[in-house]
Amino acid sequence: ALGRPQQTTLLLGDIATETLFKSEPLFEFKIIHFAVHGVSVPDFPDRDALILGRDPHSNDDGLLQVREIARLSLDADLVTLSACNTGTGKLEGEEGSTGLVQAFLFAGARTVAASLWPVDDDSTRFLMKQFYTHLAQNEDEASALRQAKLDYLNSKGDKSPIFWGPFVVVGDASKPINF
Repeated sequence: ALGRPQQTTLLLGDIATETLFKSEPLFEFKIIHFAVHGVSVPDFPDRDALILGRDPHSNDDGLLQVREIARLSLDADLVTLSACNTGTGKLEGEEGSTGLVQAFLFAGARTVAASLWPVDDDSTRFLMKQFYTHLAQNEDEASALRQAKLDYLNSKGDKSPIFWGPFVVVGDASKPINF
């Protein structure tokens, strides 16, 4: 959707491991997109994780957890967590909630797109395709996500918000990403 295949690194299937992900030059990536399973442990937010593959030649367990994410060095305009419950966390009073979103912001991401509840695969695929299509049209992250949701409603009819509403953006989502 972004029209930049030469600037894209894909980790798919057996090579989508935690070890290989962490070995990439993450500081150079403008957008990092995860289409994986997410685990939320509300009472122990440090255990929240994205489930990646496990490299048998590494000590990594395949769970990219909050404490590991917070130690990454990012300069990403956008991190998209296209998985279930990635925007949830433990409420810590005035500090807000802790979890995956906050870990990516702490690591250096300017904006994180995440879900507030379990997501439907087909709806998520549609929303993400539209989200990136709108980003490619120079819309800021907040506007692109809003428009993707409107596209969903226009295409699928009067569907419950459970299908189109789980994704939110957190951080500075008011500027287009310059490619």
